[in-house]
Amino acid sequence: MHRGELVTKEELCMAVWGTAEFIDENALQVNLTRLKKTMTGLGMRQQIVPIRGAGYRLIPVEVQE
Repeated sequence: MHRGELVTKEELCMAVWGTAEFIDENALQVNLTRLKKTMTGLGMRQQIVPIRGAGYRLIPVEVQE
């Protein structure tokens, strides 16, 4: 839904847990690491990149042939 747009940590917490309160920073990071690994295993052509101090962005991966 937000391809290329910045998605804040609070927005992600709301989408995953239904709240942005009392969520350990590490819990979000663990889930994102698992998601990135799954995306790579599925050969998806997008990747999640952190934007320091702001959130995350889903960007296309350049295909090397």
